Amino acid sequence: MAGGTLGWDLYSTLVQQAEYVEYYKSVPPVACPNDGEPLQPGPSAHSGILYCPWDGWQWPRDYDPETQAGY
Repeated sequence: MAGGTLGWDLYSTLVQQAEYVEYYKSVPPVACPNDGEPLQPGPSAHSGILYCPWDGWQWPRDYDPETQAGY
């Protein structure tokens, strides 16, 4: 094992993780954070809304990207 390689590997892993976090904060979720059910599109009058048919959770109304990103 080379002496300086370990530090760069850790740094590149942290950079990649930060990129993943930003990506998942920017895309809509695909599953409900409460029960894991796939989200359904809202009615045509409310386009752009995703909701959980089981508990009524809605995106973007109930979405907190700091705690729920990546679902």
